[in-house]
Amino acid sequence: MAAGAMLALASCSGGGGTGSPSGTATTSATAQPKVYSEDELRALISGMTDKDGKELKLYSKGQVDQGGKIANLLMNTAKVDPQDCKSIATAGLLDSAENGQVAVAISESAKPRTLSAQSGSSGPDAVELLKGVKGKMGQCAKFTVEVVGQKYDVSSKELQAKTKGDETFATSSTRGTDTSNMLMQVSGAKGRLLVVATKGGSGLANSDQKELEELVNKVFDKAASGSTGTATGTTTSSPTATSTSTSTSTGTSTSSGSSTSTSTSTSTATSSPSSSR
Repeated sequence: MAAGAMLALASCSGGGGTGSPSGTATTSATAQPKVYSEDELRALISGMTDKDGKELKLYSKGQVDQGGKIANLLMNTAKVDPQDCKSIATAGLLDSAENGQVAVAISESAKPRTLSAQSGSSGPDAVELLKGVKGKMGQCAKFTVEVVGQKYDVSSKELQAKTKGDETFATSSTRGTDTSNMLMQVSGAKGRLLVVATKGGSGLANSDQKELEELVNKVFDKAASGSTGTATGTTTSSPTATSTSTSTSTGTSTSSGSSTSTSTSTSTATSSPSSSR
Protein backbone atom coordinates (compact mmCIF):
# COMPACT_ATOMS: atom_id res chain seq x y z
CA MET A 1 0.00 0.00 0.00
CA ALA A 2 2.69 2.21 0.91
CA ALA A 3 3.70 1.19 -2.35
CA GLY A 4 0.45 2.03 -3.59
CA ALA A 5 0.56 5.04 -1.85
CA MET A 6 4.05 5.84 -2.31
CA LEU A 7 4.24 4.91 -5.72
CA ALA A 8 0.80 4.85 -5.78
CA LEU A 9 2.16 7.00 -7.57
CA ALA A 10 4.31 7.34 -5.19
CA SER A 11 1.29 7.79 -3.63
CA CYS A 12 1.70 10.84 -5.01
CA SER A 13 -1.20 12.59 -6.12
CA GLY A 14 -0.07 15.29 -8.25
CA GLY A 15 -2.71 16.86 -6.14
CA GLY A 16 -3.63 20.45 -5.87
CA GLY A 17 -0.38 21.52 -4.43
CA THR A 18 0.62 25.09 -3.97
CA GLY A 19 4.33 24.55 -4.07
CA SER A 20 6.37 27.43 -5.34
CA PRO A 21 9.61 26.92 -7.23
CA SER A 22 11.74 28.74 -4.76
CA GLY A 23 11.94 29.31 -1.04
CA THR A 24 10.30 32.35 0.51
CA ALA A 25 11.35 34.64 3.31
CA THR A 26 9.36 35.77 6.30
CA THR A 27 8.91 39.39 7.18
CA SER A 28 11.80 39.01 9.60
CA ALA A 29 14.01 38.04 6.66
CA THR A 30 14.42 34.51 8.01
CA ALA A 31 14.96 32.15 5.09
CA GLN A 32 12.38 29.39 4.84
CA PRO A 33 13.08 25.87 3.53
CA LYS A 34 12.90 25.71 -0.24
CA VAL A 35 9.68 24.46 -1.76
CA TYR A 36 10.32 22.70 -5.06
CA SER A 37 8.14 22.97 -8.13
CA GLU A 38 7.09 19.87 -10.06
CA ASP A 39 9.61 20.58 -12.80
CA GLU A 40 12.39 20.95 -10.25
CA LEU A 41 11.44 17.65 -8.61
CA ARG A 42 11.48 15.93 -11.99
CA ALA A 43 14.96 17.30 -12.63
CA LEU A 44 16.15 16.03 -9.24
CA ILE A 45 15.19 12.40 -9.90
CA SER A 46 15.93 12.25 -13.62
CA GLY A 47 18.93 10.46 -15.09
CA MET A 48 19.13 7.82 -12.34
CA THR A 49 19.89 4.13 -12.90
CA ASP A 50 19.54 1.10 -10.63
CA LYS A 51 22.23 -1.45 -9.80
CA ASP A 52 21.13 -3.56 -12.77
CA GLY A 53 21.95 -0.68 -15.09
CA LYS A 54 18.29 0.02 -15.84
CA GLU A 55 17.20 3.63 -16.15
CA LEU A 56 14.59 4.87 -13.72
CA LYS A 57 12.21 6.43 -16.22
CA LEU A 58 10.16 9.44 -15.33
CA TYR A 59 6.39 9.17 -15.20
CA SER A 60 4.77 11.87 -17.27
CA LYS A 61 2.91 14.57 -15.38
CA GLY A 62 -0.37 13.08 -16.61
CA GLN A 63 0.57 9.64 -15.30
CA VAL A 64 1.46 11.04 -11.91
CA ASP A 65 -1.87 12.82 -11.70
CA GLN A 66 -3.87 9.80 -12.84
CA GLY A 67 -2.03 7.39 -10.58
CA GLY A 68 -2.47 9.71 -7.63
CA LYS A 69 -6.22 9.84 -8.08
CA ILE A 70 -6.42 6.05 -8.18
CA ALA A 71 -4.19 5.79 -5.12
CA ASN A 72 -6.35 8.25 -3.23
CA LEU A 73 -9.46 6.26 -4.04
CA LEU A 74 -7.97 2.96 -2.88
CA MET A 75 -6.23 4.30 0.17
CA ASN A 76 -9.24 6.26 1.36
CA THR A 77 -11.42 3.15 1.19
CA ALA A 78 -8.84 0.76 2.67
CA LYS A 79 -9.42 -0.54 6.18
CA VAL A 80 -6.30 -0.87 8.30
CA ASP A 81 -6.24 -2.49 11.74
CA PRO A 82 -4.91 -0.97 13.96
CA GLN A 83 -6.18 2.17 12.25
CA ASP A 84 -3.10 4.19 13.25
CA CYS A 85 -1.00 1.88 11.08
CA LYS A 86 -2.46 3.37 7.93
CA SER A 87 0.30 5.96 7.99
CA ILE A 88 2.82 3.12 8.00
CA ALA A 89 1.08 1.36 5.15
CA THR A 90 1.17 4.51 3.09
CA ALA A 91 4.50 5.73 4.44
CA GLY A 92 2.73 8.93 5.36
CA LEU A 93 2.91 9.92 1.75
CA LEU A 94 -0.73 10.24 0.90
CA ASP A 95 -1.47 13.14 3.22
CA SER A 96 1.64 15.08 2.29
CA ALA A 97 1.37 14.58 -1.43
CA GLU A 98 -2.10 16.05 -1.50
CA ASN A 99 -0.63 19.38 -0.45
CA GLY A 100 2.27 19.65 -2.85
CA GLN A 101 4.03 18.55 -6.00
CA VAL A 102 5.53 15.16 -6.78
CA ALA A 103 7.69 13.44 -9.38
CA VAL A 104 8.10 9.69 -9.87
CA ALA A 105 10.51 7.45 -11.77
CA ILE A 106 10.52 3.66 -12.12
CA SER A 107 12.86 1.01 -13.49
CA GLU A 108 12.04 -2.10 -15.51
CA SER A 109 14.35 -4.48 -13.65
CA ALA A 110 13.26 -7.89 -12.41
CA LYS A 111 13.28 -6.30 -8.96
CA PRO A 112 11.76 -2.95 -9.87
CA ARG A 113 12.86 0.24 -8.16
CA THR A 114 10.92 3.44 -7.78
CA LEU A 115 12.22 6.87 -6.87
CA SER A 116 10.01 9.79 -5.95
CA ALA A 117 10.47 13.31 -4.66
CA GLN A 118 7.78 15.57 -3.31
CA SER A 119 7.54 19.03 -1.86
CA GLY A 120 4.78 21.32 -0.65
CA SER A 121 4.36 24.64 1.09
CA SER A 122 1.55 23.72 3.48
CA GLY A 123 1.15 21.22 6.27
CA PRO A 124 4.01 19.61 8.21
CA ASP A 125 7.41 19.67 6.54
CA ALA A 126 9.04 16.45 5.36
CA VAL A 127 11.06 16.01 8.55
CA GLU A 128 8.01 16.26 10.81
CA LEU A 129 6.12 13.91 8.52
CA LEU A 130 8.70 11.15 8.84
CA LYS A 131 9.02 11.66 12.60
CA GLY A 132 5.27 11.21 12.91
CA VAL A 133 5.29 7.97 10.96
CA LYS A 134 8.27 6.58 12.87
CA GLY A 135 6.48 7.27 16.14
CA LYS A 136 3.78 4.76 15.22
CA MET A 137 6.11 1.99 14.09
CA GLY A 138 6.17 0.28 17.49
CA GLN A 139 2.51 -0.70 17.31
CA CYS A 140 2.57 -1.57 13.63
CA ALA A 141 5.03 -4.43 13.34
CA LYS A 142 1.99 -6.47 12.33
CA PHE A 143 -1.28 -5.13 10.97
CA THR A 144 -4.02 -6.08 8.56
CA VAL A 145 -5.17 -4.26 5.47
CA GLU A 146 -8.46 -4.79 3.67
CA VAL A 147 -8.83 -3.19 0.26
CA VAL A 148 -10.93 -3.90 -2.83
CA GLY A 149 -12.44 -6.94 -1.14
CA GLN A 150 -9.15 -8.57 -0.17
CA LYS A 151 -7.62 -8.81 3.29
CA TYR A 152 -3.91 -9.13 4.02
CA ASP A 153 -1.77 -9.66 7.07
CA VAL A 154 1.30 -7.47 6.86
CA SER A 155 4.58 -7.77 8.70
CA SER A 156 6.74 -4.67 8.66
CA LYS A 157 10.00 -3.87 10.40
CA GLU A 158 11.96 -0.66 10.65
CA LEU A 159 15.45 -0.68 9.17
CA GLN A 160 18.42 1.26 10.55
CA ALA A 161 19.05 3.28 7.42
CA LYS A 162 21.10 6.44 6.94
CA THR A 163 20.72 9.16 4.33
CA LYS A 164 21.93 12.73 3.89
CA GLY A 165 18.50 13.94 4.97
CA ASP A 166 17.80 15.46 8.38
CA GLU A 167 15.46 12.53 9.05
CA THR A 168 15.45 8.99 7.65
CA PHE A 169 12.85 6.27 7.84
CA ALA A 170 13.09 2.83 6.24
CA THR A 171 11.03 -0.34 6.35
CA SER A 172 10.99 -3.85 4.95
CA SER A 173 7.56 -5.41 4.57
CA THR A 174 6.06 -8.73 3.63
CA ARG A 175 2.59 -10.14 3.31
CA GLY A 176 2.38 -12.57 6.17
CA THR A 177 5.66 -14.50 6.31
CA ASP A 178 6.18 -14.70 2.56
CA THR A 179 9.63 -13.35 1.72
CA SER A 180 9.32 -14.14 -1.99
CA ASN A 181 7.66 -10.80 -2.64
CA MET A 182 9.00 -8.15 -0.32
CA LEU A 183 8.93 -4.40 -0.44
CA MET A 184 11.74 -2.26 0.95
CA GLN A 185 11.55 1.49 1.30
CA VAL A 186 14.03 4.17 2.33
CA SER A 187 12.77 7.72 2.88
CA GLY A 188 14.85 10.81 3.54
CA ALA A 189 13.61 14.26 4.51
CA LYS A 190 15.26 17.66 4.48
CA GLY A 191 13.20 20.78 4.97
CA ARG A 192 10.32 20.66 2.50
CA LEU A 193 11.83 17.91 0.36
CA LEU A 194 10.83 14.26 0.85
CA VAL A 195 12.65 11.60 -1.18
CA VAL A 196 11.53 7.97 -1.24
CA ALA A 197 13.21 4.99 -2.92
CA THR A 198 11.66 1.53 -3.01
CA LYS A 199 12.59 -1.92 -4.27
CA GLY A 200 10.38 -4.96 -4.65
CA GLY A 201 11.36 -8.61 -4.95
CA SER A 202 12.43 -11.68 -3.02
CA GLY A 203 15.02 -11.93 -0.27
CA LEU A 204 15.79 -8.22 -0.03
CA ALA A 205 18.76 -7.63 2.26
CA ASN A 206 21.43 -5.12 3.34
CA SER A 207 22.84 -4.63 -0.16
CA ASP A 208 19.37 -3.64 -1.39
CA GLN A 209 18.99 -1.18 1.45
CA LYS A 210 22.34 0.37 0.56
CA GLU A 211 21.26 0.79 -3.05
CA LEU A 212 18.11 2.64 -1.98
CA GLU A 213 20.09 4.84 0.41
CA GLU A 214 22.42 5.78 -2.46
CA LEU A 215 19.49 6.71 -4.71
CA VAL A 216 18.05 8.98 -2.02
CA ASN A 217 21.45 10.55 -1.39
CA LYS A 218 21.99 11.27 -5.08
CA VAL A 219 18.80 13.31 -5.05
CA PHE A 220 19.92 15.27 -1.99
CA ASP A 221 23.29 15.87 -3.64
CA LYS A 222 21.59 17.31 -6.72
CA ALA A 223 19.38 19.48 -4.54
CA ALA A 224 22.40 20.77 -2.61
CA SER A 225 24.25 21.62 -5.81
CA GLY A 226 21.24 23.44 -7.21
CA SER A 227 20.84 20.96 -10.08
CA THR A 228 17.13 21.50 -10.59
CA GLY A 229 17.14 22.70 -14.15
CA THR A 230 15.67 20.52 -16.86
CA ALA A 231 14.70 16.89 -16.38
CA THR A 232 16.65 14.49 -18.52
CA GLY A 233 16.05 10.86 -19.38
CA THR A 234 13.19 8.85 -20.79
CA THR A 235 9.59 9.46 -19.86
CA THR A 236 7.08 6.65 -19.67
CA SER A 237 4.10 6.81 -21.97
CA SER A 238 0.41 6.11 -22.19
CA PRO A 239 -0.54 5.06 -18.70
CA THR A 240 -3.20 2.49 -18.03
CA ALA A 241 -4.65 2.54 -14.58
CA THR A 242 -4.22 -0.73 -12.79
CA SER A 243 -4.45 -1.74 -9.21
CA THR A 244 -2.77 -4.87 -8.01
CA SER A 245 -2.11 -6.38 -4.71
CA THR A 246 1.24 -7.88 -3.99
CA SER A 247 3.16 -8.06 -0.84
CA THR A 248 4.95 -5.51 1.18
CA SER A 249 4.21 -2.16 2.49
CA THR A 250 5.84 0.68 0.73
CA GLY A 251 5.46 1.98 -2.72
CA THR A 252 6.38 -0.22 -5.55
CA SER A 253 6.35 -1.03 -9.17
CA THR A 254 6.57 -3.98 -11.44
CA SER A 255 8.92 -5.11 -14.07
CA SER A 256 8.50 -5.13 -17.75
CA GLY A 257 7.36 -1.68 -18.51
CA SER A 258 4.10 -1.89 -16.73
CA SER A 259 4.35 -0.48 -13.33
CA THR A 260 1.86 -1.73 -10.86
CA SER A 261 1.79 -0.79 -7.33
CA THR A 262 2.65 -3.53 -5.02
CA SER A 263 1.36 -3.07 -1.65
CA THR A 264 2.89 -4.06 1.41
CA SER A 265 0.48 -6.50 2.15
CA THR A 266 -1.83 -4.12 1.07
CA SER A 267 -3.01 -3.58 -2.33
CA THR A 268 -1.83 -0.45 -3.92
CA ALA A 269 -2.86 1.33 -6.92
CA THR A 270 -0.56 2.93 -9.30
CA SER A 271 -0.65 4.14 -12.74
CA SER A 272 1.13 1.66 -14.83
CA PRO A 273 2.70 2.81 -18.04
CA SER A 274 2.34 0.58 -21.00
CA SER A 275 5.44 -1.08 -22.28
CA SER A 276 6.41 1.73 -24.58
CA ARG A 277 8.70 3.41 -22.12
